[in-house]
Amino acid sequence: MIKASKILVLDLVVALSIFFISLPYAHCQSTTNPQPDAAPKRSPSAGTQAPRLDLHKALSITDLKIEMAESTWKVRQTLPVLAELANALEGYLNQNCFGNMPQTLAYAGPPTNPDCIARMERLLDLYPNNPVATCLRDGIEAQSCSDAYRGQSMKQFVPSSSVENTPDPALRVGLSAQDNEKLKAINETLSKVNTDYQSATTNVDKQKHTDDAMHLYDQALSIACKIVALQLEDPLADKNAAAANREDSSVREVREKLLKIPPALRADYQNKLMTEAEEELARAKDSPSKRQIALQKIAAIQDPDTKTIPTSTGKIRYRVVLPECYDLVGKASVLLPNLPSPTCHRDGWQSPQCIQAIKKWHAYRAQVEERKRKTEKRAVPTAGSQISSF
Repeated sequence: MIKASKILVLDLVVALSIFFISLPYAHCQSTTNPQPDAAPKRSPSAGTQAPRLDLHKALSITDLKIEMAESTWKVRQTLPVLAELANALEGYLNQNCFGNMPQTLAYAGPPTNPDCIARMERLLDLYPNNPVATCLRDGIEAQSCSDAYRGQSMKQFVPSSSVENTPDPALRVGLSAQDNEKLKAINETLSKVNTDYQSATTNVDKQKHTDDAMHLYDQALSIACKIVALQLEDPLADKNAAAANREDSSVREVREKLLKIPPALRADYQNKLMTEAEEELARAKDSPSKRQIALQKIAAIQDPDTKTIPTSTGKIRYRVVLPECYDLVGKASVLLPNLPSPTCHRDGWQSPQCIQAIKKWHAYRAQVEERKRKTEKRAVPTAGSQISSF
C-alpha cells in the first residue's frame, strides 16, 4: 500500500511538472504571459502565451513520463494505460519532431531524427493511425492526417471514484489558486471590454475592443487549458464486453495451444512460436493491422495466461480538459470565430485544424490592417492648392 501511494505521488509530481511543457507554442512571437490585471493590449497573433522553455529540462521530463508509462504497460495492459503511454509519446513527438511548423505553418514529413522515427514507430505499433504519428509520418497537408483527427473530440473532466480511470492525476488537482485568481481578473476585464464594445459607435472602436477581447481570451485559454490528457473510450464496453475484447483468431489459437502445455514444458515451443511471430512482425512492416496482430501474438506467446492486449481500434478518442477550459473554448469559438486559439486548444497545436485556423487568422489580420490603413488615409486632410490666385 505504501509503495502504491509513493507511485501515485510520483505520478502526480510528474503530471504537475508537465503543466509547463505542454503549453502551446504556435507562432511564438510572444514569450511572456501578460498580467491579467494589466491594460488590455492588442495581440499581433493569437494563442501565443507560451513561456520560455528549458528544452533540456522539458526533454528529460518527457522521457521520464514515457519510461514510467512503458513500465506500467508491461505489467498492466489496460485501455487507460494504453492512453497514458500514447499521450506521453505524442507529447514527445509534438515537442521535438515537427521542426519549425509553428512558424512556417508547413510540414511535409517524414521525420529524419532517429529518436523521432523510433518513437513515431512505437506509437504506430501501439496505436495504428494515431493522429500525431500519422501527421508526423505523412505531413500536415496529407489526407491521412486529416482523416486521423476526424474522430477526435474534446470533453470536460468529470471526477471518477476510480484513480485508474482518471486520464491524468493533474486533472484531479485542477488549477492553482493563483491561476484561478488570474482567470477571475481576466473575466472582470472581459466584462468591461464587452460593455465598451456594446457602447462603441464606430467600426474603429469596435475593432479595438474586439482585438482586446481576443488578447484576453488568449490569456485565459493559456491558463485554463494547461492540463490536457488523452482518453480512449470503448463504445462497446457496456453493450457487448465479450465482442469488444475478442482476439484475432490466430492470436487466440496460439494462446490456447500454449495453455494446453504445462508451464514447465512450454519453453521450447514458446521459442519456436516466438521466432515465427517475430518473422511475421518483420513482414508486416507496411501493414498497421498485421503489425498489431503480430504484436498481440508475441504478447500471447510471452505470457499466454494474460488477457487480450487492448488496442485503439474502434475506440473513441477524447482530449480531456478542465471544465474552465471547456467553457472558455466554447465561448471564444462563438464570440470570436476568427480567433485560432480555441481551435488549437480543442484539437491540439500540431493538428491540421489548428494550422488551418492560424492561416485564416493571418488572412483576417491582413484584412483588418488594410481597413485600418484606408481609414487612416481618409482621415488625413487634403493639402490645399499652392496657387492662391492668378
